[in-house]
Amino acid sequence: MGLQAEIGYRVPRPNRVQRGLQSLAAVPALSPILSRLVTPLDRVVHGVSGGKASLTGALVGFPTILLATIGARSGQTRIAPLAAIPHGDGLALIGSNAGSGKVPGWAHNLRANPVASVSYNGRSVEVVAREASECEYEDVFDAAVNIYPGYTGYRERVPRHIPVFIVDAKDET
Repeated sequence: MGLQAEIGYRVPRPNRVQRGLQSLAAVPALSPILSRLVTPLDRVVHGVSGGKASLTGALVGFPTILLATIGARSGQTRIAPLAAIPHGDGLALIGSNAGSGKVPGWAHNLRANPVASVSYNGRSVEVVAREASECEYEDVFDAAVNIYPGYTGYRERVPRHIPVFIVDAKDET
């Protein structure tokens, strides 16, 4: 069983209101501000709902996972609510940081320690991450733009390489 099936992850088609909010969230001046507001609130919603609801999912129709990594410098568990792109049986994570010029901390953490956990809808699975190949990278961005068109703008305005990670359930053997 793949990671998506194991946690029951799927991306529903957004409704009209959610598509409108996606367009608003993709505006370059608003994107970083909304991210700084929504990310902490998403953590609260995930916590209160036992991981079964996300603010991002409700607002823009793009469900979020909780990625738990080990801090590269601190060694402490770090939890980040992230949009995930279905990729094969696993998931892809895009380090766009809402179009910010900075690489997100979770990407540094995965480079230092690729073993992490993904939680969604109250289910948690240990995963192993790796950076996407060139071919996977383009496939992931194509799929991401189909889910949330704002990724196009992120790629155009970010003056850095945006890391993409593929995460799959950790093999128990």
